[in-house]
Amino acid sequence: MSGTLTTTPRTGAEVDLRKAKRYPLSALVLFCWKRVDGILQEGEGTTRDISIRGVFIVAQSPPPPGVLLELDVYLSSLSGTPKSVQLHGEGKVIRVSGRQEPEPGFAVEATFQTENSGGPLFDTGGVIQ
Repeated sequence: MSGTLTTTPRTGAEVDLRKAKRYPLSALVLFCWKRVDGILQEGEGTTRDISIRGVFIVAQSPPPPGVLLELDVYLSSLSGTPKSVQLHGEGKVIRVSGRQEPEPGFAVEATFQTENSGGPLFDTGGVIQ
């Protein structure tokens, strides 16, 4: 989590530098991107957390940093009904954590839309780290 926490020199307290509050969320994510040679790649993962600026996706085979991708996050109903919400997003991979880490995956800055909306649900173009 480099770059997200810092220690103040005077008090030694840690300060969170993130620009948006992150919410823990475990939801299915399907994502795709084009490789440098133009071949479409697809992947699957699970969200670790989400904010208005992006999402962290736990995945064994993350895309490379800097790549543009599309993703669909499937949110289950909290009321127990079979209805769910799908968030469609587009964004950029800004950080990839290695397979040796407890949760290998990647962070995406993204703009999301619900499946039936015409405009962005979140449109801040920021960064989740």
